[in-house]
Amino acid sequence: MRHRIIFALSILLCLFVATTLSAQATRTWVSGVGNDANPCSRTAPCKTFAGAISKTATCGEISVLDPGGYGAVTITKSITIDGAGTLASILNTGGIHGVIVNLTASDVCNTVILRNISINGGSSAGSFGLTGVRFIGSIATNLHLEHVNISHQQRGIDIAPTVAQSRLFTKDVDIRHTTVHGIDVRPSAGLQVRLSLEDTFSRQSTGDALRVGNDARGTIANSAFQASANGVNVVNNSSIIMLVDTVISQNTSNGLINGGTATTLLDGCSITNNGTGILNNTGGTVFGFANNAIAGNATDVTGAAVSTTAHP
Repeated sequence: MRHRIIFALSILLCLFVATTLSAQATRTWVSGVGNDANPCSRTAPCKTFAGAISKTATCGEISVLDPGGYGAVTITKSITIDGAGTLASILNTGGIHGVIVNLTASDVCNTVILRNISINGGSSAGSFGLTGVRFIGSIATNLHLEHVNISHQQRGIDIAPTVAQSRLFTKDVDIRHTTVHGIDVRPSAGLQVRLSLEDTFSRQSTGDALRVGNDARGTIANSAFQASANGVNVVNNSSIIMLVDTVISQNTSNGLINGGTATTLLDGCSITNNGTGILNNTGGTVFGFANNAIAGNATDVTGAAVSTTAHP
């Protein structure tokens, strides 16, 4: 009798696992008039990103059917969320995170892609969102942000992994009105983060439009950091950042701050209309080609001069 019970329970467990796995589709759908009790199919969509996550296979994709607010979401596995063709928004007012990317177990992709999404933390009561996108986790993860708008947050993008070699890729990302920093790169001490930012704009921050702390390596191209307290702040700890064809302007304190052990390279950049164009702290190094325009600031350079060489 006991063996029969164990056999029956084994069959039920297998059926449960099979049902659970079959419920995860490679592509799922959300709609403003959907229901999270649905299977998230094209004809029976879910209502929120959070509701669709558990029904989407690892490395799969959540697509958006119509305009709507799809709720804050925590992502713990590789996935793509794509709002192409409509207004896919997340409203995260009241001091919460819009999107948390937190992979704690490796999977076959270790990649999260957020595409064509608006994240708005604005509130009539003035309680803005905590972060638009918070990138943490203990697994080295590749995070891609493409055609993403982030506004009215404490931090627009907060990069704070607890493992080395996580990577952030951005293309056509616009961050507006942050009360701490626009983009804050602050991994745990000694853990290197890789950055590849293109067509990325950060404006109207009470702090730094872009702040790079601890050990970071990266290239920032065709971007702008404007109308903040500081434009770009490469803090220290051996960070090496290259800025290409980038505008740093209209910042009340400093356009570019280069930290004591940091290295910043400038190629085709315009640094103008700031309080101080470049603040190069003792021990830091700023290299620049002759094709940069550093002029029209209250003070163009404070500290060591920019090491300039002819453009190849």
